[in-house]
Amino acid sequence: MSETLIVPTMAEMLASGQQPEVLFWVGCAGSFDDRAKKITKAFVRILNRANVPFAVLGTEESCTGDPAKRAGNEFFVPDAGDDEH
Repeated sequence: MSETLIVPTMAEMLASGQQPEVLFWVGCAGSFDDRAKKITKAFVRILNRANVPFAVLGTEESCTGDPAKRAGNEFFVPDAGDDEH
């Protein structure tokens, strides 16, 4: 049985005059890593079933450089962080 996950973005909520109770930062790993995607989906299911108003940043969320740092590429991290400022 396939369950539809409802994942509103901040932009969608604000455009409809709503404000989420929780801003869920998915992160790079939660978006791209297969194991982390399972955790992301499970957390969204919990939020959906508990009727918690939440949103994600979606395309407005940028990379923090954490996956590169975890992989040992310390030189990439400062460059990734430059887009955050």
